[in-house]
Order: sequence, then structure tokens, then C-alpha cells
Amino acid sequence: MSKFKNKEEFFDFSKLLLVIPLDDLIKLMNKYEIKLPLYVHRFLLKETIRPEVFEPKRYNTYTDELRFRLRGYDNFSIFLLEKMIGEYNLDFSLSRYKEMMLNLIFVNKEALVIRDKFFDELEQLKHNYTVDLEVMRYNEFYDHVQRMFYEQAGFLDGININDWDDDLLTSYTLGDLKALGAKYDVKIPRRINKGKLIEILVAKFKLSADETELLEMKSVLELEIYAKEKGFKISIDLKKTDMIEYMKFALGMYNTFPKDDFFDYHVPVFSDAEAVEGDLVEEEVEEVYIPEEIHDEVEEEAIPEPVKVPEEVEEEVLEEPVFEESFAEEFEEEKSQYIEEPMDEATPVKEVHDIEIPSDLPAEPSLADSNLLSAEEKELLDEKINLIIKKYYKKRRTRRIILTIVLVVVLAVGAWAAYTYLWPLINN
Repeated sequence: MSKFKNKEEFFDFSKLLLVIPLDDLIKLMNKYEIKLPLYVHRFLLKETIRPEVFEPKRYNTYTDELRFRLRGYDNFSIFLLEKMIGEYNLDFSLSRYKEMMLNLIFVNKEALVIRDKFFDELEQLKHNYTVDLEVMRYNEFYDHVQRMFYEQAGFLDGININDWDDDLLTSYTLGDLKALGAKYDVKIPRRINKGKLIEILVAKFKLSADETELLEMKSVLELEIYAKEKGFKISIDLKKTDMIEYMKFALGMYNTFPKDDFFDYHVPVFSDAEAVEGDLVEEEVEEVYIPEEIHDEVEEEAIPEPVKVPEEVEEEVLEEPVFEESFAEEFEEEKSQYIEEPMDEATPVKEVHDIEIPSDLPAEPSLADSNLLSAEEKELLDEKINLIIKKYYKKRRTRRIILTIVLVVVLAVGAWAAYTYLWPLINN
């Protein structure tokens, strides 16, 4: 019978268990044959490094592209979490990880079939050590604990294979997916040939030998249409979703059906994380809308509606100003015109005040900004563009040849008609 009346009591008690060294904790878990699926490790790692990822000073150093990808942080796989740790040298809090792991084990002890004796031995181990806490880098930590985890069937890198959709993949670049494939010994090509496409379709739909022969008679375009009609989108030019399909095929996961995640994750996590995220979201929104507010203010001051001036001035006022890089100089010229033009003394005139216009006003981002594309995406885009250009020139050459032939035929017919009908009349 457990000494803890409810899980809240154990949550308080687990803070005292952090003095137990990691090696002793692993030995005890091995003794009771406690193993956890990798998706639990993904949750623990995600919540452990969350305060470091969203630490304000570090967050301000991120690129706009990375901030956009971090919107899907809760869906990061283990690969992306480990990549963040490596690229930004994030600190790994072993004590935070151990506390959440022990809490998860207690909350899910019935599902994991763990006896109360395990927690009794934990309490005994606690008395053998001082309050000094372990410090360990993540790579060293994972070398110790990786045998405690296993990949659940139907899961890829800690995520249900069916959850790898377009929304989740917005946080990945093509390079990330290739590196993810390399992690599982899968070399993902940029393009696949017709034979490989047929192999994928056969594995996906469990086709017979006769059906496979029929597919071999089709062209690549017909194969893609065939797959689309069956609700399966794939192309020989591998995009993000196609890369995931290629990994499923290479890892033999088409006949695997993932089980539901049965774990209860209602355990205390880092308390300040939500507050940090909230502040960062508000700050990000302010950054996005500052340029729009500045444009609005300039337009309102540049066109004072109540001013009554001569017709020539009114025509200039009604012109909609174009704000380019030199819009500050144009604004000064328009303001001087209002002052220099003669106006009736009885006419009320609103004063035009100077407006501070920031010199480093950010330009509106272009949809074709190359910085938003990775090297692989640029190569794929260039290849597509070159193919379109080649098709265009080929069609144009064909049209010119046809037009030339038509003109030659028309001229020949005209010459024949002139020779047949007009020449006898001229001779007569």
C-alpha cells in the first residue's frame, strides 16, 4: 500500500529524490524492468529545455525564420530538440528532467505495472546521499539512459507516424528531413525514379504481381494520378511530405499501426515557461505591427482634410503619395508647398507638424525573399523554374514553325490563284 494519499503528495516528495545519482536511479529502474517509450522522452526533453529555448535574451538573437518555426515547438521531434541543444549550446537541467520523469512514473504506475516497493526503495536511496545535485551535459546524459527507452511501433522519432502532416512539417527544412533520415540510416534522395515510385505504391497498397505489371506500363505522370485517385499524394520530386513517405517505405512502416499514447502527462512542469512564452508572443506582435502604425500616422498628417487652399494646391493634395525609400523628402516638399502658397487670411489652417520618421524603417517582406528558403528548397525551385522556361520556349518555337508553315501555304495559294486567274486576264 502506497504511503502517498494522492499524486500531489508525491509531487512534493519527488523534489527530495533529486539527490539520487542517475546511475543508481537507472539500476533501480532496470531492477523493476521499467522501460519507457521514446515519446515520453520527447515530452520530458521538450519541457526540460523549454525555459532555455524561450529565454528572452537568447530568443532575441533568433532569426525570423527560426521564430516562425518555434511556433510549432510543442510538435518538435527528438531530432529538432537535440538540434536546438547542439546549435545554441543550451543548458540541460538534469534535476528538472529527473523530477518530471519520477512524477510521470508515479502517475502512470498502474499502466506501467509498477509495485509500491519501487517507491519504497527510492525513499531508502534518498537517505544515502547529500543535497548536492548532479550536473551533466545532454549527450552524456543520453548515453546513460538510452537503454531505458524504446521506440513504440508506429512512431517515428517520438511522434505518431500519422501526425507527420503539413502543419507539423512547417517546422522542418528539407535539410532537417534529410538529416532525420540519416539518423535512422535512411538516405533520402532529392528525386526518385519510376521504379522506386512503383515500389512505394506496391508497398503502400499491397498490390499483387499482376497489378504491379499494370503499373509498370504506365508513365510517371499516370502513376502520380493513380496514387492521387487512391488518396495518396506523392511525386518523383520529393517534397517534405514525400520525404516522410519515403522514410515510411524505407523503414517498413506501411504495415505498422501505431498504438495510442496511454500516458497521463498531468505533472508539474517549469512554472515560468508559460509566462515567458506569453511575453515573447506579445513582443513579437508589437514588432510585426510597428511599421503599419508609422505608415498610418504619416498618411494622416500628409493629407490634412480640413485645409481649404486654391485649386492647384487641392489637386496636389488629392494625389495619393507614394511612399518609397525617399518618402521623407517628398513629405517635406509637400509640407513646404502648403506654407508657400498664398491663402485667404480668414481661412483656418491646421498646422503641419514635423513627424519623426525612423531611418531604419523595415521594408515589407517579399513573398519571394530568398532568405526564407533553404539551399535544398532553392535548388528544387530553380529546377522547377528551368523546366517551366524550357516548356515555354518549346511551345513558342512550335507556334513559330506552325505560323511559318501557314504563311508559306497562304502565299503559295495566293501565288497559284494569281497565276491561274489574273495572268490570263493581263495577257488578254
